[in-house]
Amino acid sequence: MSPVYLLWGMLIGLVMAAHIGPVNIICIRRALTKGPKNGFVVGTGAAFADGLFGALAAFGLAGLTTFIEEFNVWFQVIGGIALIVIALKLWFSHPHIDDIRDTYKDRIKAAIGTFLLTMSNPLTVLGFVAIFVSMGLGEMGNNYFNASFISLGIFIGSCLWWAIISNVSAKIGKGITDKGLEKINKISAVIIMLFGLSAFIKNLSFLL
Repeated sequence: MSPVYLLWGMLIGLVMAAHIGPVNIICIRRALTKGPKNGFVVGTGAAFADGLFGALAAFGLAGLTTFIEEFNVWFQVIGGIALIVIALKLWFSHPHIDDIRDTYKDRIKAAIGTFLLTMSNPLTVLGFVAIFVSMGLGEMGNNYFNASFISLGIFIGSCLWWAIISNVSAKIGKGITDKGLEKINKISAVIIMLFGLSAFIKNLSFLL
């Protein structure tokens, strides 16, 4: 029944990726300004992280819970600072449509960034564990084929979400002007800044 686990994984990956967070905002902004391929590739960075977290949960490595909870504060603080820096860079940028270049180097660099941002919240592993248990899939780690299929499915489902959101955003962004581009950057900067400040402030008390 391993193929069934692939379908379950795709559904879980799609749902986990669809929640509105900083990576979604970054992906949407890039799809609006640089096209659907750029947005999709950037989103796959987060998909790789989701697949990795899903695999850790699926293969029964929930024993990492103590380690994750111990160092999660540091991960989230660093991630929060990174988001604040990104927001400031967007806010003070003065983009022009003619200056935008959709290059492979730019895509890969941004994808690495979204991978690291997603990895900065390792408690996602516990989220996958909770989903598996609620669906009666808690023992799948005893079968490596099932665990492999569901991990692959999570990655595929996440990629599916980024493909959908990138293409929809790109269609909305057709004919965008320099003024519209700057407005997108400002709005994105404010939202990303709020996510960053939230992550930083929420965990700062634990460090003091």
